[in-house]
Amino acid sequence: MSTNLPETVVEAPAILPAPPRVIDDLTRDLTHAAAAVRAVSRAGRNGGDVAVAAYTAVVCTGLSAARALEEAASWCRQAPEAEVHSLAWARVPGHRDDVFEYRVTLAVSFPDHETGEHTGDTHHARR
Repeated sequence: MSTNLPETVVEAPAILPAPPRVIDDLTRDLTHAAAAVRAVSRAGRNGGDVAVAAYTAVVCTGLSAARALEEAASWCRQAPEAEVHSLAWARVPGHRDDVFEYRVTLAVSFPDHETGEHTGDTHHARR
């Protein structure tokens, strides 16, 4: 046993520190959401509504378009409770000048823990 580890195990909720990138992303997203709300309040609206939503973004990458889509499909299989709201596609420079990387970004939400319902818009058949 390592001398750095305690010999007893205490059962308690685990608190994992968030990596700085996650904190930076969250701060950026909240700042952008606030800016979007401010822009909506200044704009003159005629007969329509504007909503600002913060969905979780899942980014799947691959060296080919097919591989990126396969990664996205694999993620969806691993998270069947996730509701995909939108999909964005990008071809971006890779690790070398002659190599490109393909990215599929999924905007997703998960069901509310209390009601079990998804938040946000989802596609429904005609009633």
